[in-house]
This record gives sequence, C-alpha cells and structure tokens, in this order.
Amino acid sequence: MNNSDASTRFEEFYRHEAQAVYRFVYARVGNHEDALEIVQESFLTLYQLQERGEASEHERALLFRLARNRAIDLLRRRRTRDSFGQETAAGKVLAFRPAETRTPEDVLLDKERQHCAALALAQLSERDQECLALRRSGLSYREVAEALHVSSNSVGQIINRALRRFAESYEALPGKKGTDEEAGKTRRE
Repeated sequence: MNNSDASTRFEEFYRHEAQAVYRFVYARVGNHEDALEIVQESFLTLYQLQERGEASEHERALLFRLARNRAIDLLRRRRTRDSFGQETAAGKVLAFRPAETRTPEDVLLDKERQHCAALALAQLSERDQECLALRRSGLSYREVAEALHVSSNSVGQIINRALRRFAESYEALPGKKGTDEEAGKTRRE
C-alpha cells in the first residue's frame, strides 16, 4: 500500500472513530478541551506507530488504549476526577434533548438523576468504570480486553458485576427514589 492509500485509509479511520474516542475520553476527564487534545495526541501517536510499522493489527483497541493512558496521565496530574464530579453536581453536564420538549421540571429531574448516576459510578473501581465506558463507546469485548490488558473472557464478567454494583449503588442513594417517581409521574401526565 502506498503512502497516499495509507493516508486515505487513516483519514477514514479517523472520521469513523474520532467521536467514539472523544466520548470515551470526555467521560474520563470531564473537560472538552482536554478531551480534544487527548484525542488528537492519540491519533497522532497511532499514525506515527503505523508509519514505523509498530502498530498492532487491532488499531481500534490500540487507539483506545493510547487515549485511556493519556486520560489516566491527565487525571493523575490534575486530579480532574474531582472537578468532573463538581461539574456534574453543578449541572454543567447534561444529556442532550431538544429544548422544545423539556420543561424546567424535566431539566431539574435530569440534573438530579445525573448527579445520582455520577455518585453511583464514582463508587465503582477504576477498571469497572473504564470497562463500561469502553464498551459504551462501541468497542467489542476483544477490543475492551486489549485496551485494558485483561482476558477477553473476563470482560463480560467485569461488565455484569459493574452494572450490578452500579444499580445497587444507585438504588441505595438517598433521595433518588423520589426523583425516579417524579420522572415517571411526569411521563404519565
């Protein structure tokens, strides 16, 4: 394959994967600018590894592993995890819905549910959080296993345990039950 073909293939790979990598990284660092920088650095490193012939055949898993490692480095340096929790608690991170379908009550309930979800998620181990985020980003079990350096047979077990722990933590949160009841009442009306 000549350089032009390789560049075209990499550009297509970038267009296909950039948003998924961004979502994964943003979920880890909680900051738009930091996430964009990590995505760019990860793609650049992958490109350089491919140019030198050092990239594995599983480039998608390698890309997510590169992004994960950069996110971990950033979290260690700047303790971004604390600021992400503060942004979530302050309601700066919201799920997108078209504005015309949302009432102020919906916005408030969404903020409360997100706050509860963030608290429950924070109670999971780092590996469980990363495993869920990678899988949610569209990686296969094999790719998740490669990105986290675990056995591909254990990925399903890690995900199931993490989801069970998340559900237990979420249900145990004080005040959460009323929030879900209000949301159900609002939907029925």
